[in-house]
Amino acid sequence: MSGTTWTLEDDLNTVTVSFPTNPPVSLKLNASYVEDMLKNLGEFRALKQPVVPSDWTLSQQVQAIPNPRWFAEPEMMLGNTVLHIRDPRFGWLHYMIPRETARQLGELLIWQADAPPPGPPQEKPN
Repeated sequence: MSGTTWTLEDDLNTVTVSFPTNPPVSLKLNASYVEDMLKNLGEFRALKQPVVPSDWTLSQQVQAIPNPRWFAEPEMMLGNTVLHIRDPRFGWLHYMIPRETARQLGELLIWQADAPPPGPPQEKPN
């Protein structure tokens, strides 16, 4: 909503959201309310059109979270991988990755970790 303001209070525990309605409305939200709002908005977004694209276009500029905490464990029924990644904005996110996809991801990560860092082409001396 255009004109909506978000303010993190000095105590760093409360966010005040002010809506430009008539009369104006403000909500004070603690961390629990913000987490609940994010969860519900995410669930509604998953139902909305247009859908989030299934594929990612490589080399887009993003604001990536550096070195996030993560854990992986097998799920109990089929042994698929449950990947848990901590995002400081959204909390712990959980992904079920089928075994073959987990293998592909693991191989890709090993390949990238072993490859030299990308950079400008090195000129060979004459």
